[in-house]
Formats: sequence, structure tokens, C-alpha cells
Amino acid sequence: MGDERTPLALYLNTHSTGRLAFLCCMLLCLCRLTTCKTMCPSGCSCHDDTLRVTCIDANLEVVPIQFNPYIEYIDLCNNRIHSVDYTIQNYHKLKHLDLSRNKIHSLRPHNFELQERLTVLNISYNHITSLSKSTFKGLKSLQVLDISNNRIEVIHSGAFKETSDLMVLDLSYNKIMSFIDDHIFNNLRKIRIVSLQGNQILEVPSEIFNHIPSSSLEVVRLQENLIEELHERSFSSSVFSCLKTLNLASNVIRTIHRSTFSGLHSLVYLDLSDNNLTFIPTEQLSKLSQLTELDLSTNMVHEIKPVAFRSLFHLKVLRLSYMQYLSKIDSRAFVDNIRLETVIMDNNPNLKSIPTRIFHGNHHLLHVSVRGNSLSTLDSSHFPLDRLKSLDLSSNPLICNCSLLWLWDLVQQEFRKSFSTVNPVNETFLLPEESQRLRLHLRNLKCDEPETLTNVLLLDVPESNVRCETTWLTVAIVTGFVLTLFVITCILLLLINNDVSVLNCKKSKDTLESTVGESRHLASNIHGNNGPPPILMLMPGKDSTHADIADLSYLEPWVPVKTLDMERLSVGSNARKSPHIVYV
Repeated sequence: MGDERTPLALYLNTHSTGRLAFLCCMLLCLCRLTTCKTMCPSGCSCHDDTLRVTCIDANLEVVPIQFNPYIEYIDLCNNRIHSVDYTIQNYHKLKHLDLSRNKIHSLRPHNFELQERLTVLNISYNHITSLSKSTFKGLKSLQVLDISNNRIEVIHSGAFKETSDLMVLDLSYNKIMSFIDDHIFNNLRKIRIVSLQGNQILEVPSEIFNHIPSSSLEVVRLQENLIEELHERSFSSSVFSCLKTLNLASNVIRTIHRSTFSGLHSLVYLDLSDNNLTFIPTEQLSKLSQLTELDLSTNMVHEIKPVAFRSLFHLKVLRLSYMQYLSKIDSRAFVDNIRLETVIMDNNPNLKSIPTRIFHGNHHLLHVSVRGNSLSTLDSSHFPLDRLKSLDLSSNPLICNCSLLWLWDLVQQEFRKSFSTVNPVNETFLLPEESQRLRLHLRNLKCDEPETLTNVLLLDVPESNVRCETTWLTVAIVTGFVLTLFVITCILLLLINNDVSVLNCKKSKDTLESTVGESRHLASNIHGNNGPPPILMLMPGKDSTHADIADLSYLEPWVPVKTLDMERLSVGSNARKSPHIVYV
């Protein structure tokens, strides 16, 4: 019997390699035509209807090449992939690629050269140490690039040359100290968000921002670096004119130049928390006329002075927490902040008091938190209770006496009203009335004194401990004390008056004796020591009236002239002459 097999069959029978290649080609063609679902790797979820593949925690070591070539979304997060060399190029229509939390050490040039439609690339949490000139070549549509949490130290010139549509760049938590090329962002015409937090940057890299070709930049994150000083030109470029968010938290900033923020006309959020500031930078902050949220927590500020936040008329949220040295807040600290809505001053261990009515000029205030301070007593005048929506006074060493009656009454009355709808062990419940305007935090709202009430919730304090009733005994004691104080005061006044009178009498006596001595000495000089005592006579002037003469009396020789009540003779007229004294 002759061989009836076709030439193709004969070829495959004699060439095993050719047979295998043929079968692979046929299988690949079949998969392309039918979008075969049987090629989805174990541990992956493939959805050809939505063109999405998810292979999270699939224990993959390479990027699979058997996915639908028209796939648009691939998530390979948390695998053991070491390289992406030549494994991505088959997916020309890919728009979203997540390679985060793998073991990739490097990105070779031209890895993404054919992914012109890719808009989101996440390579965070890998072991990449540098970015070369051609790393992102071909990514002309890329909008979001996340390379955070790697080991990047160097970014070579031209690394972002072809990513002109990039809007979000995350380089946070790497080992960047500085940038070797000031023009590294030259082609980022649409960049809006740049994240550089968690690196080792020593000063604001203003040079790389200055060369951005447009003012599209809205968010800059520089927290958790080693920046010590903000210079005059740190943010002076016009590229910052539209900046809305600036985060400088967790650096070592000690000084801020008075003109540092002068060019940030659109800034609405500023975080300077966890730095080494020793005072509120009032003058520097006053340039931020549009600022709505400010965080100065965890600094070494001792005092908040009057008008500390001058010209911040649009400020709505203010955080002043974890200031271990803060001990004084002036009652006029917030007078310029007329739109203030939220104030958070938590965990300031040396803050023992706050001024009364400190918030009453802030008519838009809705939320106040002063938890974890050292406030022992509080007055209702501290807070505009009629306007607040939430109030947190917990974790303060409160002295539970009648000074807290207002708070105790508020808690008790509204707790009774809300008992049917609120669990008493919850952290908060709603106050007052049906509008639920005030949300009062109850957990850790405890007494510290007196000793019998230590660690007792204010909600559980007996009424007798906070209500100071006025009894007849109290009235009698107070009245007796006041009367006793009055009598003692009167006695002291009398004793003081007597001492003054005695002093005056003694002084008059001394004056009289001195005058008599002078008169006798004068007489002895005129008549000698052996002659009779002289007679002292007062002779009126020639122009004196008879009435004046009639009033004169002759005196005994030992009575001094100075004691005569004769002032009226010399006061009546300036022209009247003094009496003429004659010794006989």
C-alpha cells in the first residue's frame, strides 16, 4: 500500500522540531482569533471583555507573554519579577501597567519604546538605583509615573525627555541628595504634582523647578528631607505662581527668609509641621493671602503672640498640636482670621490655660479640639458654644468642681435626650437639639482632681461635686468674714490718723519753741543782758485804716509775733505795707 500522506504530514513526521514550531504557530493563531481564555496563567484573573489582567501575589518571576495582545490594563503587583526586558513590547495597546512590589533592579533603555499609549506606570517598591537617559523612551502619552520607594541616587540628563505629557511624578522615598542636571524637568510642560519626600535633599531644589516651561505646577511635596533653611529665592520662580499645595513637614527648618513665600500668590495649603521653628513666622506667612490651611504642629514655639497670623483672612484650618514648649496664647492671636473654621491644638503638655473668649471673634468657627493639654479648668466663655459643631476637651487633667458645672450640665442634659439613640460607651454623641449642631467627645473626658474623682468620667460625676449651693451657713460665714475685715480696716485707719496728729503736734511745738528763742535773742541784743525786757509793739502803717488798728492787741513780751493770726492784714491788698515793729 502506497504512502497517501500529504507532503506536510511527511515533513512533520520526519522533522520533530518543525512539528513543534508548527503546532505553536497554529496555537498562537488560534488564540489570536478566539482570544483564548485558557492561556491565563495560574493565579491571574483575565477579563477579555474589559481587556484587564490582574496577577497580584501570583508568584510570577517574569512578565507573562501569553496575555491577549490587545490588553489595556495589567496589574503585576507583589510578585518576584526581576526584569521587564523585551516582555512588555508585545502589548502595544497597553494603557496601565503596575509592576510595584517586585524585585526589579534596573530599567534598561528601550524597555517601553513601543508603549506609546501607556498613561500610568507604577514601578514603586522595587530596587532600582538609577534612571538613565533612555529609560522612558517612547512613553509619549505617559501622565502618571510612580517610582517611589526605590533606591534611586542618580537621575541622568534626559531621563524625562520624551514624557512631555507627564502630569504626576513621584520620586519619593529614594536616596536622592541633589540633581546633577538642573534642566531635568525641561520637557515637563504639563507637570502638576512633584513628590520628592523621604529623600536626603539638603535644600529646596529650586533650579530644577525654575526650568519647567510652564506654570502648571500645583503640588510640591518636600517633606521628610534634610532642609535646614528656606532662602529668599527658594520659591521665587514664576513657575510657582499657580502652586496650591506645599508640604515642608519633617525637615530641620530653623529660619525662613522674610520673602520666601512672596511669589506664592495661589498657595492654599502649607505644612511646616515637625521642624525646628522657635516662633510663629508672622511676617513670612502674611504674604500668603489665599492660604486656607496651615499646619505648624511639632515645632519648638513657646508663645503665640497677638495677631500671630496677620493678614491670613482666608485661613480656615489651623493646626498647632504637639508643641512641647507652648505655654501661652494671647487672646488676640486669631483676630485677623475671620474665616477660621477649624482649630486643632492637641497634645501641648505645657499649655495650662487659654484666654477666655479667644474664639469669639471667629464667627465661622465650627470645630475646636484642645485634647491632651494640661488644662485643669475651663469656662463656657472659652468657646462659642452656640456656633460650634464639634468640641473635643478630652484627656485634660480637669478639676471637677463647680467651675465645670456648665460642662457637666451640658453633658448630662444632652445625654438624657440622646440616650435612646446613642450608646453611652461611644466616643461621641450629638448635641444639642434636633439640629445636632454640637458633637461633644466624651471618651477620656475625665476628672483628675479631687482625688476621689480621679479617672472618673465627667458623665459619671455626682451632681453634688460640681454644684456649689449657697446655704445660710455659707452666707453667715461670708458675712462675718466681710464684717471682720471691715472692722480691722477701720482700726488701722484710726491708728494711722492718730500717729499723724501726734507728729503734727510735735512739729508745731518745736516750731514755737524755736520762734520764742529767736525773739528773746533779738531783745537781748538791743538792750543788753542787764536791762529790762523789751515791750514789743506793732505799729500800723500810715495808710492803715482805723478798723485795722482797732483789731490789734498788745501781747505779752514772751509771745512771738509769728503766732498772731494777722494774715488778714497782709492779704487784703498787695499795696498794703507790713506793720512797723517798735521796741520800747
